[in-house]
Amino acid sequence: MHTARFTKRVRLLNAAQFDAVFKQGRRFTVGAFTAVMASNELGFPRIGFAFSKKHAPHSVQRNRVRRILRERFRLQQATLAPVDLVLMLRSKLPADAPSVTAAANDFWLQLARRCTTP
Repeated sequence: MHTARFTKRVRLLNAAQFDAVFKQGRRFTVGAFTAVMASNELGFPRIGFAFSKKHAPHSVQRNRVRRILRERFRLQQATLAPVDLVLMLRSKLPADAPSVTAAANDFWLQLARRCTTP
């Protein structure tokens, strides 16, 4: 039985990795979120987050969204194409927690459709 884990190898860790994605990636936006996607040669997907205080002033909001999206990534990483993803906030998040969760889930569904292996 294979367990899905969120290990260090599936994270974008330094500025050079983020810059490479921003330089060669494609952007798409869903609701309050933007994703930049770039293919990689590693054979597995990687993910990074770039959430600013401007769009989510409270760390609780930023961390909640990160946890939700990271968990979705962890569970579905085996079905994703080998891409590097940088997830960002484009506009302010709703104030209440259920709306934030719903927005993050909607975004992930759109994202997963775009980078799922055939």
